[in-house]
Amino acid sequence: MQILKSYRETRAVQYPEPVSIVIVKDKGSRYNPMSASWVTFTSIEPRMLVVSIGFERYTYELMQNQEEFVISIPSESMSAEVEFFGSNSGRDMDKLKELGTLTQPATVIDGVLLAEASVNYECRLTGTLKTGDHMIFAAEIVASHMHADLVPRLFMLGPKHFGGLGI
Repeated sequence: MQILKSYRETRAVQYPEPVSIVIVKDKGSRYNPMSASWVTFTSIEPRMLVVSIGFERYTYELMQNQEEFVISIPSESMSAEVEFFGSNSGRDMDKLKELGTLTQPATVIDGVLLAEASVNYECRLTGTLKTGDHMIFAAEIVASHMHADLVPRLFMLGPKHFGGLGI
């Protein structure tokens, strides 16, 4: 039996959920990472995904001027990065430098990969869709990378609470 509840109450029981990091270059050629939970795959051929970003985010502003970005799937060891990248604005600082996050150059696009992540996807923007207070950015995956040690991915276990699933 279902009972009527507020969106906030129902949203709280949807954890764990995947967490990702969107990395896009700014006008000063810095790479800005932002934590994002709303990333999903949408096509096998061509390989595509979407990310939903709020209009008030600096990353949204940057995505208006770029056609390439990276989606990084953080490893279990990256909870500090996910928390920091999601709680601080790249308008105010170089977030990668601030944490000393290890990166390596992307291979197809002008971007960086997070070296300790489980997976990184290099993406090229193919379209956008406005949805309320967010914009959905659709992209083709043009290169895929995986950590050499097959490290497990990080999940959001609750609001501002991250960890692995232990499986």
